[in-house]
Amino acid sequence: MQKFARFMELFWLVLAVATAGWAVYVITTQGWVAGQFWLWFPLVCAAMWAYRRFTRRKMAEWEARQHGSDPPRH
Repeated sequence: MQKFARFMELFWLVLAVATAGWAVYVITTQGWVAGQFWLWFPLVCAAMWAYRRFTRRKMAEWEARQHGSDPPRH
């Protein structure tokens, strides 16, 4: 499960960067009014990345407490 969580975290980060690039492209070619809508996509992807990262870290700490070991350092 840890590998899947890492993969999804990376997936959202890559998607955030890709959609940010697309948003910048649309804004530069079509103007601010036409391109401002596209900024929502990288914002949502970045929020999902932050949520996945926060959740993964909390789950790792919880698992470490369950096994009686030190939590992983970030």
